[in-house]
Amino acid sequence: MSGRVAYLDSSALVKLVVSEPESRALFEFLADWPDRVVSALARVEVPRALARAHASRAAHRRAQATLAHVVVIGIDDDVLSRAARVEPRSLRSLDALHLATAIGLGEDLGVFVTYDDRLAAAAARAALRVEAPG
Repeated sequence: MSGRVAYLDSSALVKLVVSEPESRALFEFLADWPDRVVSALARVEVPRALARAHASRAAHRRAQATLAHVVVIGIDDDVLSRAARVEPRSLRSLDALHLATAIGLGEDLGVFVTYDDRLAAAAARAALRVEAPG
């Protein structure tokens, strides 16, 4: 894939709002990818991940601001249909939705950013460029 868009899953988004060991490397990597896309799932997954981690209110505000500065792709019938078919079949449903959303970007997709090993393996299997900076 040679597109200009970076797809970020929720594990990557969390690293943008909470300081983790990989956060700096991720920020530096994304400097070369100004066009960023996420699934609408992130609007649920990120706040829930922050709540589980007992993150500060400031982190929740940063999450909202971050989501306001990326393109959020809704989960429509096409995404659902692709998600039902992605390999491997053992891939968790929400991860399948992330992968299906990214695949739907077609030639626009340049990189799939995730820190989830199973999702990374599935994305690589789908011939996507996968990165986990840091």
